[in-house]
Amino acid sequence: MKRKFGYMATWLPGVPLKMGDIGVIRDNAFTRIAGLEDFNIGFDIREDETPEDLEYSSKGSVSVTTKLSGTITPPGSSLGNLDAGFIVEFSGANSILFKANKTKTNLIKNTIKLGDEVIKLYKEGKWNKKWVVITELVEAETATILISNTENAKIELKANANITLTKLDIADASLDLGYTHYKGLDTKVIAQSGLTPLFKVKGIHTNIFVPPVFKEKGITAFDFVTPATAADEFKDDLFFDYVSSDDWE
Repeated sequence: MKRKFGYMATWLPGVPLKMGDIGVIRDNAFTRIAGLEDFNIGFDIREDETPEDLEYSSKGSVSVTTKLSGTITPPGSSLGNLDAGFIVEFSGANSILFKANKTKTNLIKNTIKLGDEVIKLYKEGKWNKKWVVITELVEAETATILISNTENAKIELKANANITLTKLDIADASLDLGYTHYKGLDTKVIAQSGLTPLFKVKGIHTNIFVPPVFKEKGITAFDFVTPATAADEFKDDLFFDYVSSDDWE
């Protein structure tokens, strides 16, 4: 997902995020601990006025069959001939089907000013360098997100409305999709509204040879504090270790 869109994926997908949220990332999950408003840091948002659909599936391991009402039911399917819906099959574990409709990507306008304020707090001992800030956020009108946890996973989705349509969209909430059968799926978000599925964060990067900088952070090798230990706002530490180029992009 990050290679495809350049954004981190929200985990769990239904967790609501907001611009300016402060948190930590551990095991690829963002955990909110505060917001910029808690530090009296204001910011303006540049709103996206050109919504677009986003679609991604794991290459070579996801198959989607669209079943229109009145067509012959595929062998082995629980859908009837008059039913409309989808049959999604995953040949590999940890495979993803992601479809988000009418997404808007909003971002904080001036991250230079924001960075100056964060660095000032860091130098005053009021900011843990392991905290990150959400500076870009993708909002989706509706989205379907399916993730397999085994090989040969499968889900069948049945439309309970608008079944006479000649073209079906797996993320269309108006279809009132529900699953009739599934196996081997870890995550099932089906045509859900109001998701914030993708985001970017920035945070403090330190080096003993140069002043601290505020820049975009990846998630590859971070070992961030948990919410319990992050509660101590004044805790900090020096980092003397090798950081691969994968950690900073």
